[in-house]
Amino acid sequence: MKGYFTQAGYMGYVDGSYMLFSSEEDYREYLRD
Repeated sequence: MKGYFTQAGYMGYVDGSYMLFSSEEDYREYLRD
């Protein structure tokens, strides 16, 4: 689990690439599924 904050939201690392999430919490929930 890794990522970084941007002006647009939170860029979370998923399956070899970065996806934009609205928040780090959204990213954590996405990974839980």
